Amino acid sequence: MSEDILKRAVDYRNRAQLYLKNFEKEKMEGNKEKAGEALWGVISCLINALAVLEEGKPIPDHKEQSRFATQFILSTYEDGEELAKAYSYAERFHANFYHAFLGLQEFEAISAEILNLAGRLDATLMEKIRKL
Repeated sequence: MSEDILKRAVDYRNRAQLYLKNFEKEKMEGNKEKAGEALWGVISCLINALAVLEEGKPIPDHKEQSRFATQFILSTYEDGEELAKAYSYAERFHANFYHAFLGLQEFEAISAEILNLAGRLDATLMEKIRKL
């Protein structure tokens, strides 16, 4: 594997970490639409980092990223169905940024599931990087 691919994957992970901090900041300030968009960014960056390692390039197209993410999650984790559902929640956060349709209770519940997914994806990413 080339150093360029490794660097791109690490860059995506670093961006995910930055977006996670943005999520926490925006959530504390009560900006749930911005917070949700930042959390979507965390998931998107982690999926792209994994795609770089698996396929040699990121997936900028949303529909293709969704297809890759769902397949990756289902084939990687025993509880893949639950985690794939969390990925679809992250996509809802992305839509909510533009349409503001989520209430606070739903936002809180979905956030917890997406954060769990982010942790699992990050752990998988780091394991793959260590094996290189």
